[in-house]
Amino acid sequence: MEEKEVQKIEGFKLRLTPLNLITAICLVAGGFFALEGFDGRVDHNFNGLFFTLCILAALVSFVSDLIFRKSIPLLKNLWIVETAFIVFTVVMILIIKTLVF
Repeated sequence: MEEKEVQKIEGFKLRLTPLNLITAICLVAGGFFALEGFDGRVDHNFNGLFFTLCILAALVSFVSDLIFRKSIPLLKNLWIVETAFIVFTVVMILIIKTLVF
């Protein structure tokens, strides 16, 4: 019984998913805004806002990834659902942006 549990731990496989990539991109962008900014000028108001938004987006994508991983066991289906989720989110953001602005 113990051998099977050890084999499961040793046989851990990293599953790369679209929301993992989004999380990594958001964390890198958040670190970029925390350190400097786009053109080297330090504007603490916008850098702090963008840093907060990047970290919040990373947290949301990480939690969403965990929820999708628990509910969808197959990696191929997980990629399809997460990609559809990302596309749906981007489309909704664009629709709201065009309606508001």
